[in-house]
Amino acid sequence: MRGGGASTISIDLMAKLVTWATTGLKVAIVLFLASTAYILYGVYGGHLSQAVDQRILSNLMLMGQIMTASGALGALCLVIVTYGEVAYSVVAGIIGFAVMFGLPLMVAGQISSQAAQAGQVITRWANATGELMLFVVGVRLFLEIVNFIREAPARRARIDEIQGFEKPKPSAVRRPWYRMARCWEMPYCHEAIKEMCPAYLARKNCWRIRQGCNCDPHLIESLLRRGAGKEISQPDATYIRTDLTDGRSAGVKRTRECRDCPIFNEHQRDKFRVLNPLVIAGSLVGLLAAFPLVRRLYAAFIEALATLAHRLAFGSTVPVDEWVRALDSPAVFFFFYVIIGLLALSYVLKAVEWAILQRKIV
Repeated sequence: MRGGGASTISIDLMAKLVTWATTGLKVAIVLFLASTAYILYGVYGGHLSQAVDQRILSNLMLMGQIMTASGALGALCLVIVTYGEVAYSVVAGIIGFAVMFGLPLMVAGQISSQAAQAGQVITRWANATGELMLFVVGVRLFLEIVNFIREAPARRARIDEIQGFEKPKPSAVRRPWYRMARCWEMPYCHEAIKEMCPAYLARKNCWRIRQGCNCDPHLIESLLRRGAGKEISQPDATYIRTDLTDGRSAGVKRTRECRDCPIFNEHQRDKFRVLNPLVIAGSLVGLLAAFPLVRRLYAAFIEALATLAHRLAFGSTVPVDEWVRALDSPAVFFFFYVIIGLLALSYVLKAVEWAILQRKIV
């Protein structure tokens, strides 16, 4: 009863958290749109084409702070509300990226040299908004990768069991840690049939020679005929006949394909457990190797934005190109590269899971 009560409390807390996050998301959207609209009104309403007083600067700073706080809050609430689907978090990251790089360009085309200080205020808070939103998205991507690595094999096992591909597992044969299990070492392989299984006798995996205890009807019938001598109980015999023949009559045809075989599915999960850390390590090495190239591309991108901003500016004395070049700092690039790396790694791991556990490539 205690366990059930604790579970109920946990569910209630999560439900309340989602409810609060939904309300927070609505409030954040309103504040974000209102503050952004005020800034854009100042930029495109012509109010920054001339000198501005301290009151306008204070208003712009206040709206920039509201935009930053609401942007970060909105990204956090969106992550909580849509925690089951990481794509929505990526949308928040795209919005943060657009605010960080888009507002300086929008300011550059509409501001005068007399209002340079106002442009600096807008750009500073636009950068802060984008960085905080990207930080929230980065944390969400990191959690997605951790949960993906931890839960992927069990998740695929549950799916296979629901689809009727698997039954409760017998115990597996122990094997050396440095290699994957052979088919006869896998759970689901019936001990009594090993001495007449061609895969076991040839010491080759059944999915390689496409013969084995779970797909050869002759082996199944031989096993059942010899069941009493091999101490196979009647329930086990019923399970073997119904599960392995899949309701088909014994004949020369295979009774199931490898992708529907629990032994092969266990092999794929074993392969996934082995390859997953190798893929992560390889991805990290690839990201480190690509770091200098991406750093140069990022610097070229920022320089192109700065040149465009300088070209669009009304007056040559407006340092909008310097505002943009401020984004070309080691800290900002490292932050940006970590977000891109986490996003790339999450999709690489999803591709590996699809190829091994869903597509079931041998």
